[in-house]
Amino acid sequence: MYIVLIKSYSDKPWRSPETYQQIETSLAQKWQVQSIETQEPTELAQFIQSLRNHGNEKIFVFNIAEYLDESRKQGFIPGLLDEWKIPHLGSTAETVLTAMNKAKTKTLLKSMGIPTPQFFIAETVGCDCHAQAEKIGYPLFVKPLNEGGHIGIGDHSIVHNSDQMHTEINNILQTYKEPALVEEYIDDAGMREFSVGILYGEPNLFTPVEIDFDAMPTKTRILSFESAEDDIERIKLIDDLAVKESLIKLTQDTFNAVGAKDYSRVDIRMNTKGYYVLEINVMPGLGPYSFLPDAAESIHGMSYEPLIQRLAACAMRRHHLIE
Repeated sequence: MYIVLIKSYSDKPWRSPETYQQIETSLAQKWQVQSIETQEPTELAQFIQSLRNHGNEKIFVFNIAEYLDESRKQGFIPGLLDEWKIPHLGSTAETVLTAMNKAKTKTLLKSMGIPTPQFFIAETVGCDCHAQAEKIGYPLFVKPLNEGGHIGIGDHSIVHNSDQMHTEINNILQTYKEPALVEEYIDDAGMREFSVGILYGEPNLFTPVEIDFDAMPTKTRILSFESAEDDIERIKLIDDLAVKESLIKLTQDTFNAVGAKDYSRVDIRMNTKGYYVLEINVMPGLGPYSFLPDAAESIHGMSYEPLIQRLAACAMRRHHLIE
């Protein structure tokens, strides 16, 4: 059996050549690995077929990217692999697309009774959002509907009045050519933010950590694109058992609600009123210094290589490729 590692590079540190090299080294310690870097679906299909032609009927794809060509968002990898019926790491294409659309995810969560901030979608420059905004109440948080990796998020995302809201909506529509998500901004004296990874297996492993805003050189308590790009995000462990148990239950419920597979990361905020699921990332960063791997080592003592190997083994077991 071969593991095929698809390398889709981007300027994100968790999709760098160095990250892919560490993943390949980790997998190669246990399995035969064949890697490919291509932006062409036909070339990827031919590569996999060539391995099968050499008598390797069992093929498993280790993939951590949405697209073969991220700059143009072409070659949707989960969709290609599902269409070709190739077992792969992570969620189905349908689940990935749902999770990438924050409005669909939040609507699904609300239907399942999972708490999430109130929201509405702004689809046009001239939309009349005033009434919807007033119903939720300022301040509000405005971000691109379909982007991940904190793209489009900064201090400017917090708006305190109608003029600021319309400015931010217009910026998103013009810059990203997609609608804006406008949601309730969860922030009071008791606000805390958490990132909870889930690693599928027997048992499932959870990595609840708190965002340590006090240790970050930022004015506003948000995870902005700049904080991720400059690698200034900081986390700390959670001592309160009741808080950890609440976070783990919310994470498992969210994971199940969207039909996620193998691994995910759920972002959660709390205030004096309760907990709120901000979003789920079903393809979170797997770079050595990303939230999930960092937390897996801090909480479970699982270093990077065993983490990558566990992800592959549990996914292959789910696909009945190994015992």
